[in-house]
Amino acid sequence: MTSGFSRLGLPFAVKRTGVRRRWFTLIEIIIASTIFLLIAVALFSYSSETSRSWSKIVVERNRFKELLTLDRALDTILRHAVPFVWTDRETELNPEVPFIVATGDVLRCAYLHRLNNPDEGAIRFVELSVRDNNLVATYSDRPFLYWGEVAEREWSSILATDVSAVSFRYADWHADASDVWPARLFWRDEWETVESERTDLPLAIMVTVHWQDGRVESWLRRSMGNGYRERYGRWEAVDEDR
Repeated sequence: MTSGFSRLGLPFAVKRTGVRRRWFTLIEIIIASTIFLLIAVALFSYSSETSRSWSKIVVERNRFKELLTLDRALDTILRHAVPFVWTDRETELNPEVPFIVATGDVLRCAYLHRLNNPDEGAIRFVELSVRDNNLVATYSDRPFLYWGEVAEREWSSILATDVSAVSFRYADWHADASDVWPARLFWRDEWETVESERTDLPLAIMVTVHWQDGRVESWLRRSMGNGYRERYGRWEAVDEDR
């Protein structure tokens, strides 16, 4: 019982209700703060890992799209590559010169293309090489023996970026009459045509692309009409002693 005063100034008794205020202790505050920090750290770690995983997914997706684009382009060119002979008017006898330049780092050839415009024809002429750290395909709808004369009839397409180098290898046959496939097949770093008077194409072409980040990818495609028992165009087996 405690004493008090009424509105009239008379004393009256006030009874305690038993309600007691309770304050958090320091230990409880420390425990709650620790739990909150642990949850925050866990959420931050999870979000960071999710962000890194998503970034990796985006990078791999972009690489896959680039590889897919490059794969389609190489597949279209190499699988449909055909022998093509053109006349060199700068010589007196006008000899027929094969339209192919196949070295270790440059490939220029003709290939069959879908007929979109009758004026352009169904044959494309293309050169694959590295320019300014890009793997570039330079196209033309006309056969130019001297590529610098293409002028306005040339257009380019970037097949891959951040490329340090590209290399080509060319499959050929020995003159050995053996039916054993490994004994007849061998690889060349260059495809000689003018010196050997050959007008045919390699059996297959291997393209290896080296990226600046260290990645290396290879593509192997058989040229059109070239198989184990067939050849597209005139061809004679190479003499082993040559």
